[in-house]
Parts: sequence; structure tokens; C-alpha cells
Amino acid sequence: MDLTLIISFGILLGCIISLSWFAGSDAPYIPTKMDQIRKILKLAGIKKGKKFYELGSGDGRVVIAAAKLGANSVGIEQSLIRILISHFKSSSLKNARFIHGNIFSKNYSDADIIYIFLLTKGIKKLEGKLKRELKKGSMVITQTYHFPNWKPFTKMGEFWLYRAS
Repeated sequence: MDLTLIISFGILLGCIISLSWFAGSDAPYIPTKMDQIRKILKLAGIKKGKKFYELGSGDGRVVIAAAKLGANSVGIEQSLIRILISHFKSSSLKNARFIHGNIFSKNYSDADIIYIFLLTKGIKKLEGKLKRELKKGSMVITQTYHFPNWKPFTKMGEFWLYRAS
């Protein structure tokens, strides 16, 4: 093969990987510290039999932590690279799965607990959707950016917990 073709293919592949890593405009990739994740999940009542979603699952750490606490956990993420990393990291867990897709096009009516760490724009887009779809008593955890029209029932640092009504 021609050296120029090989170099061009390498550059193209690098661009595709970079674009996939930074996919999504509703949240930058900022990992949450594990000790905070475990505390907020326990406060939210994560346990076996609960259906847990993380909307914008990044590297999968929150979904994996919820699965280790027994929940049937699903992460939805736009970045294909982060989905592949999450699949690899969770390969030994039967109750953790990851979906490559748009968080705004999924239905969450079966959710018991939803975790969201998105920018204000994404939070506002999800607020009405979740209000319509979630069953009474479902819980939503927001980190750093919060729903403008819901009242949290408790707060822990930068985490706010809400109950659907």
C-alpha cells in the first residue's frame, strides 16, 4: 500500500475516534469520584430488583457501581468509544448493559432510579419528558445541574434527589 494512503487512513481513523469520544453536546466527559457515587446510590436505595438508568453514562462507572449493588443497570451514551470501554469494564457483570444512542429518544417508564450528570440544556430537555414518563415514586438523581421546576426531597453536596409524582 502507498505510504500516503496509510497515513491518510490513520489520520481519518484518529479523527473518527476523537469525534466519537467527544460526542454529545449536553455533557462534557467529567468522571465522578467513586466514593461519592457509592454514597448517593445507597441514599437513593439501589438494590437488587431495581431498574437503574444513567443518562450519558460516560465510562460506565456509575452503571457498574449500581450493578454491583444489585440493580439491573443500563447506561445510555452517545460516544461509541465510551460504550466500548464500558462494555469491556463491565464484562463480568450480567446486570449491567450499555446502549449506544440518544438519551432523549428512549422511554424510561420502567425506571426505578435515574442518574443524570448533564449540562443545564440537557437537564431542561429531560425534565418534562421524565415528568411524563416516570411512574409515581421513581427517583431521579441530578449532579451539579438540577431541574429548574422540580423540588428535591433531599440533597447531598452537589447531588439532588427527586421523586416522580
